[in-house]
Amino acid sequence: MAGTTPLGTTVSFTSGGTDYSDVQDVSFSAGSVELLDVTALGDTTRVKLAGHVDLGTVSVTLNYNKTDYSAILALADGGSETVTITFSDGSTWSGSGVIDQPSFNIAGGSAVSMSVNVQQLSAWTFTAGS
Repeated sequence: MAGTTPLGTTVSFTSGGTDYSDVQDVSFSAGSVELLDVTALGDTTRVKLAGHVDLGTVSVTLNYNKTDYSAILALADGGSETVTITFSDGSTWSGSGVIDQPSFNIAGGSAVSMSVNVQQLSAWTFTAGS
């Protein structure tokens, strides 16, 4: 996605029906596999088995406004949401996840922002734009 900027990037949630366009940042913390320690007392080294996969978290930072904050807060009810992020070149990244309660950040000398974390429930799909 060379040349793609956050300007024009939007995020939408199926239940909300609204595109949120004040996106400043989108980040993804990749998933990980839980390791289970199954070491027996007679083992000389630790023995581990792969457990469940945590698919990761998608974080979206937006400019804060009270209306958007309240609408996204209402979606943080523990239910599954389909989330679509549309980048400035028309590419989309979408999938299902559970929305955490949004948080906000007030940094000296800059605008107030809010962050929305989505805990992935399945692998997301990327579709290239034009």
